[in-house]
Amino acid sequence: MAITFSKLVTESDVKKNLLIPSCSVGSSIPEEGLLYMKALDNTGKAWSFPYTFHHDETTGTMVSVCWDEYVREKGVRANDKVVLKEKSVAEGTIFRVEVRRKIRLFGEDIWAEI
Repeated sequence: MAITFSKLVTESDVKKNLLIPSCSVGSSIPEEGLLYMKALDNTGKAWSFPYTFHHDETTGTMVSVCWDEYVREKGVRANDKVVLKEKSVAEGTIFRVEVRRKIRLFGEDIWAEI
């Protein structure tokens, strides 16, 4: 599975919705109807994130993903890294969602999955 999208989580991503440029995932997810991004976390738990598309003159079209339950359960914070990996399945597209936190170990920075 190749990385579809990754970014450092902002305070706004934690308190509101995760914003993703539509060019990163837009062709993989529907733009009409009931809009839910299907995902699996590192434990195999299935998630269904509601999302909407927003257009902004400055940033272009963005996907706004409501992931507040995931944020609470995983303890996601600003400056963590979110990684989405796309996988095609018979029912459509499913994403593996990972959140990594930078820790310092033996003088080295590493990203550990939370």
